[in-house]
Amino acid sequence: MNDKAKYIEVNKEQQDRIDLIRSSFSNMYDVLDINCKGSRETSLAYTKLEEAQFWAIKGITRED
Repeated sequence: MNDKAKYIEVNKEQQDRIDLIRSSFSNMYDVLDINCKGSRETSLAYTKLEEAQFWAIKGITRED
């Protein structure tokens, strides 16, 4: 299997950092849920948050 497609194991320290990122993004999702009405702009904000969360976590999993 190509290395780019494999599941990447993370150590305890990396997992703790990933959990912190997820928790922080969860708080921001809650802020949007409470303060923003459904709209194209709000949908874009969610999409950009999801993308930022993805890349932040991916950055941790790809560390040497």
